[in-house]
Amino acid sequence: MTNRPIAPRGPRTLLALALCLFWSLVLAGNAAAAVERKPGSPSEDPTGRLFISPGRVEEDVEPGARTSVRITLTNDSDDQFDVSLSSTDLGQASDPRSVATQVEDGEFGAGDWLTPEVTDLRLEPFEIVEFDLRIDPPLTAPIGTNLAGLVVDSTVAEGEIGTDDSDSVFRVEGLIQVFLTVPGPVKNDLRITDIDIRDTLVLGNQRFAVWDISFQNNGTVNEHVSGNVAIKSLFGNTAHREKLENLLVLRGSKRTTRVIWRELPWIGAFTPEVRVRGDDARLKRATGERIIVLPWWVPVVLVLLIVLPAVYLWWRRRQEWKLYLEDEDPEWDPTMDELDSRSM
Repeated sequence: MTNRPIAPRGPRTLLALALCLFWSLVLAGNAAAAVERKPGSPSEDPTGRLFISPGRVEEDVEPGARTSVRITLTNDSDDQFDVSLSSTDLGQASDPRSVATQVEDGEFGAGDWLTPEVTDLRLEPFEIVEFDLRIDPPLTAPIGTNLAGLVVDSTVAEGEIGTDDSDSVFRVEGLIQVFLTVPGPVKNDLRITDIDIRDTLVLGNQRFAVWDISFQNNGTVNEHVSGNVAIKSLFGNTAHREKLENLLVLRGSKRTTRVIWRELPWIGAFTPEVRVRGDDARLKRATGERIIVLPWWVPVVLVLLIVLPAVYLWWRRRQEWKLYLEDEDPEWDPTMDELDSRSM
């Protein structure tokens, strides 16, 4: 067996090897940077909670084009947290005062567009973990807002990461709302559907009034509602004003917000007027039912003004009748008639 001399490598071969080494280092660096862990500063008064940031993601996406957002988990506790991540569809919550909730197969669901860089991890006490959430809209992604969420299930437990330990101290589930809008000829259709007042008559020591204002979004994109609720008196001046800022109403959903007017005047009649704008900047306006505010003694005085004259008239007529009977029969005694009627 003869030993062949190794042929010298040419410049092209060396260049190819260098490029392969370079890209392997880059890819390895990107993989390491996809999940970044760093120790946080221990708190003197830890909350014992897992903080998730951001709580809501709103992105414009293009069909077939990948994007990503950075998610941060912060363990503000001196315990270890086991965290599991999974994607889900979102839909309208059963409580109209909430924004959204998890659904299995949402009408506008986009849960399968989401892929977290990590699905199971363990956070050390006061540790901060950052990772990418990949967003892959399909080529057939529909125009408008699509609704997805990232479920963050955290547990203080022992055992291997990703296992369900029945001896867990507690379990907390968080939800990152992810709203992805595909640009195109979208439709904006926001409406004020109801202004519900809890009490139309406010009496006595109740020093507040409550309105529930409902919006309906029949468009193809989410609406961000901003404006104000002006409480106007009979003379047209504004007695109170409450701001509505960036209230999110999902496409195809209803949303209700509550307005509370505290420290009411002692007396008066007031009417709420809602003036808001959605993402299309068109003004929406509606007026609610009038409320009447009275102190406790006003109804009492009104009742007395009605009852006392009637009692006085009854007493006067009785006196006049007694005088008439005495004039007709001077010996008549009304008490005797009452005794005779009882004895019969």
